[in-house]
Amino acid sequence: MKHCVLICLIISLFRLTNFTLLAKPDSTEINIQVGFKDSETKLLADLINVEKISVSFSDSNLIGKKFIISQIEYINGEKKKENPLFECGKDTINMKIGDDTIPYYISDPCEKTKYKENDTLYTINFLCDNSEDSSARIHIHYSGFFFDFHISKKENSLYMLRDLFVCGDYKGNIPVNKKIPIITFAPPFEMGGGASNYCILNMKPVEEWHKYYKLNHYVVFYLEIKD
Repeated sequence: MKHCVLICLIISLFRLTNFTLLAKPDSTEINIQVGFKDSETKLLADLINVEKISVSFSDSNLIGKKFIISQIEYINGEKKKENPLFECGKDTINMKIGDDTIPYYISDPCEKTKYKENDTLYTINFLCDNSEDSSARIHIHYSGFFFDFHISKKENSLYMLRDLFVCGDYKGNIPVNKKIPIITFAPPFEMGGGASNYCILNMKPVEEWHKYYKLNHYVVFYLEIKD
């Protein structure tokens, strides 16, 4: 009888351990760092109005997962078409070589965004050249990708690149397999009397900024960590 109980306990423990190993994480820790930490670099960045936000992860449970970033522009309270930085999926183009047409297979770019086995720190850098009044130049660099594009400023010249957590350095959990807003490029909330505030925007969902803060234009970057 004792042997039977012991065997049953071992089997139960094995099943529990196996289930734990196979269970998919539903959240992971995100680490946000705002600005440049080196004093000389920070001074130079301030002089030329360059902003930086680093988003990093260090979680072995993320091995094999893809990090997909998309951008959505909001105008007068309406969400415009989502603009993924790149499309996932393999593609084929036909190449004309002499009299022959040869299919050329393009690998899935999203495969390159995966958290790899030897990744001890997975980092996505957002940089913004905010020196022009009419537009800003955004750089996004991670895992072998580098994106460079412009965003027009439709409100005023006071737009700012910032995170959507605490408006500064942050460390906390975010869900996996769910698209969430992490970075915005937006003007401040005008409080009246010449006063304005950027961080107060975090008190409401990004979809409601026009309703509560009368913001007519802003851009939000979303991140989805997916299988």
